[in-house]
Amino acid sequence: MMNPLVVFFLCCLLCGASPSSAVSADEHDTKPSAPQPAKRIRTLMCESESCDSADENTPGCRVYVTPMNACYNAGVLFPGDGSWGDYDVYDEMVMKSIKRTFYPSMDGSCAGRGGRELVDDDTFILPLDVCVGPFGPPRPWGKFTLLLDRDNRQEWDELFSAYG
Repeated sequence: MMNPLVVFFLCCLLCGASPSSAVSADEHDTKPSAPQPAKRIRTLMCESESCDSADENTPGCRVYVTPMNACYNAGVLFPGDGSWGDYDVYDEMVMKSIKRTFYPSMDGSCAGRGGRELVDDDTFILPLDVCVGPFGPPRPWGKFTLLLDRDNRQEWDELFSAYG
């Protein structure tokens, strides 16, 4: 006798159904709103792939703090830093990972969010608390950690002052 769970997933695959959610994509996709101050992402980016044991004092490494569930443009937050591209970014939690989506806009608006079909290169799933990469020079390796609001409210306020 085959495991009922296996049969269920096979039926879903063969019939084209999705067992993961009963919510339509239209109901799930929402426009970015004001940042939720409960979480931010602390990213440690390093020149070498040994960032698992590195910290902000490790030569060749640098720490960045970015918002979660809010559109941002890293060029505005970190001007002149070659670690970031020109395009808008939106980070959100999916399971126990970060889903990072890039948008063609360059003004912190994430223009098109929820309204256009993304291609495979627009979205990446990033695990938490492990060194991953390579991304690109000058610091191709990174480790992503969640921060809670209580970690530093002033830092959060300064982060969004760049957007006026």
